[in-house]
Amino acid sequence: MCHYSNMGSSPGLAVAATGSFPSPAQDYYEGRLDLDRHLIRNPAATFVLRVRGDGLRSAGILDGDELIVDRSLELCPGRTVVVVLEGEHRVGRLVVAGGRPALATDEQVTVLPAGAVSWGVVTAAIHHLIGAGEAGGGS
Repeated sequence: MCHYSNMGSSPGLAVAATGSFPSPAQDYYEGRLDLDRHLIRNPAATFVLRVRGDGLRSAGILDGDELIVDRSLELCPGRTVVVVLEGEHRVGRLVVAGGRPALATDEQVTVLPAGAVSWGVVTAAIHHLIGAGEAGGGS
């Protein structure tokens, strides 16, 4: 139930929320909100994928989250990456297991076979706090 629907809003108003005292920059206005500018470094090589499953919960990536994936970045151990394995896009942390590249999730570590295709590096995860059914503000 949302009781604050009459508060109004200003698109693009940049306010940093803190848990203590008000910020002196709270009245600073950046202009229209442009998520591309904040989330995408290389538009020609960037894609959005929706997560299915909770295998990366420890990394803060949950079922239904959207991942910003940059295909121009190098896959390096420790990064959260996307690979194509057996015709399916898989997300996990790239690790080295027994001297071979592997994809690690909270449940398992899968050594990548020779047929696995590197697809991109996850640069951001968008986690929705309000479900699609609540987008209108609800009552």
